[in-house]
Amino acid sequence: MTWSDIEFLQKDWIKKTAIILANLMTLGNVSLAILSIVFIFLQVNNYILWFAKILAICGVLDFTDGKLARIGGSKKLAVDIDTIVDAIAFGVLPAIFLAYEVSSIHIAVGVITGLVYLLAVWYRLYRFVKRDPLYTLYFTGLPSPFAALVLSCLVVFHETPAWEFIIATLVISGFMISKTPFPSFKGVPSKFDLFWIVSTTIIILCFIFFPFSIMVYPAYFLAAYMVIYLIFSPEYALKLEEKRKSKNS
Repeated sequence: MTWSDIEFLQKDWIKKTAIILANLMTLGNVSLAILSIVFIFLQVNNYILWFAKILAICGVLDFTDGKLARIGGSKKLAVDIDTIVDAIAFGVLPAIFLAYEVSSIHIAVGVITGLVYLLAVWYRLYRFVKRDPLYTLYFTGLPSPFAALVLSCLVVFHETPAWEFIIATLVISGFMISKTPFPSFKGVPSKFDLFWIVSTTIIILCFIFFPFSIMVYPAYFLAAYMVIYLIFSPEYALKLEEKRKSKNS
């Protein structure tokens, strides 16, 4: 089932409103990413925690603007423009942060770490545009917004050493360029999908709005959800694909 199958959402004013909101969220996404980059270079107070919060906000905006764009029927926004914004918010921004933090070991190590992450994100997005259908039931490789959330949690855990960022970069990049299937939650959500989306969103919102002093607590819950997603969602994605094939056969 897709959004076009819901009759109420086919009203003209709903489609136009959805497109306007999707454009605003996309603009907000890239604007926040640029703001966070500025924070990193200027070393604004608590810039590491701001980086984590902004990445989480970008993740929420990315998920929401994609839904709205599909409700509005804008395939161009849902795929092309959104992919460009993802390349900045979930590619360039984390890469700059990683390069900056890991350069405490050596500047060359920092640059290489940032490049590894950036190239993994860009390859993942390139493969998405070229191979994944608009309403595919699953992604091939770990979605870049999810990878960004992993970094968000990691930086909140106090005094994360540079070598942990290097290991995290290699692991996350490996998942992104792999062919492991991960649920996309693109279509109209089932009851299970809705529970997962709502509960995850609540945790992320707590992560975003909690003050710096206690944002580590929702980070633990968010990290637990991400571990569950990494372990169990590939099997769930394959079951969704099998279910789709059985319906079409």
